[in-house]
Amino acid sequence: MLENIAYIVAAVFCELYLFLMIRSLFSSRSQGHQFSHLKNLDSAIASYSKLIQKNPRDIKSYLARSSAYIQQERLTEALADCDMVTLLEPDNPYAFLNRGAIYGLQNEHEKCIDETTRCLELKPDTLDALINRAHTYARLGNIDAALSDFARIIELAPRNPEHYFERGNCFLNLHKYPEAIADYTHALKQRDKTWEYYYRWDCHQKRGIAHTKLGQLKQARVDFDLALKHCLFHEAIRLDPHDLDNYILRGTLYYCAEQYQNALLDFLKIQKQTTLTPDQQAILGFCYLKLGEVQQAKAVFRQALESNVYNADIDQNPGDPGNYLDRGILRFELQEYQTAIDDFNHALKLGEQSEELLAARGSAYLKLGKYDLAKQDYETALSRAPECPTTYICLAWMLATCPEPQYRNGPRALELA
Repeated sequence: MLENIAYIVAAVFCELYLFLMIRSLFSSRSQGHQFSHLKNLDSAIASYSKLIQKNPRDIKSYLARSSAYIQQERLTEALADCDMVTLLEPDNPYAFLNRGAIYGLQNEHEKCIDETTRCLELKPDTLDALINRAHTYARLGNIDAALSDFARIIELAPRNPEHYFERGNCFLNLHKYPEAIADYTHALKQRDKTWEYYYRWDCHQKRGIAHTKLGQLKQARVDFDLALKHCLFHEAIRLDPHDLDNYILRGTLYYCAEQYQNALLDFLKIQKQTTLTPDQQAILGFCYLKLGEVQQAKAVFRQALESNVYNADIDQNPGDPGNYLDRGILRFELQEYQTAIDDFNHALKLGEQSEELLAARGSAYLKLGKYDLAKQDYETALSRAPECPTTYICLAWMLATCPEPQYRNGPRALELA
């Protein structure tokens, strides 16, 4: 996702830059700018090249041509033009800006940050440089630095919903769920038809995830239903029923919205065409589980665990507690209670704050006969998220059926139920 956003940001910058060049350059360049504006990039490049042949020190034509090259993904040529601008005018900020965009598209993240930082040193508050650097910081996992840039971006462009959405994603990655919800809500209040068309569904989905982590399941369900309403996957699948990516995205969204039968159908469609990834196998297993097909679910879970589901993500992002939480839940369903608890404990150490974890760990403790620890987790989860029905059910069951008399409390169990 972030890679796609980075490319979109770079492309948007190039379009904006070429538009501004139309207004600022001499009339002799108008032909090239007209071609660029009409997306006839080959003709635009040819026009700029003629100007450069006439005047090899024409900095503005080099910059305009590099932007056109970027849009065509001719990154080596774009970089050469930026280098020529720096040679002719060492402190030209736009050369560093373009070069940063190029390195971002090449996944050379540190170079991207260096170039955009240099641009900002020369021309502070250059919005495109801040956006490019913020996204790159986020991709590198330097969320605090990304948040700092997004704060300044929002100060400079307070009416752009995309910036609130991206900062919300940073807060979500940091498990700062109330802050994430606030930013997603602010993004959804902005009136931007293009952004709403492409990203409104994703904003609702992410806000739904944040609500879920806080145990606010009613609000989460509303958001997931709205995400399904506004997403483009139904139409995309109608237009191209062979594009499996759309089934993956829609199936995941169906699962979040608790439409488990629809989610199952989408993932089975994918399974007919290709081998499911381990994390997709896990979702398929949970669909079976939610539909009451327990043995089928366990078979899928076992296959996913043997495929080292989440291991690659854990190796790549060892500081992300979500992977340990998800693997712990998978191990719980396979009745591997102690290893599940180990994963839950590690997720807690890494900062996971969701009540989902406490309820799951409490259930694992209950299965191992550690009733005091189980009750403690259930009570804590209930106090933090009084809207979560699962915790009520688990605690009520324990108080009604625990083999140790000191933990039984019939009246309270009935009240909770």
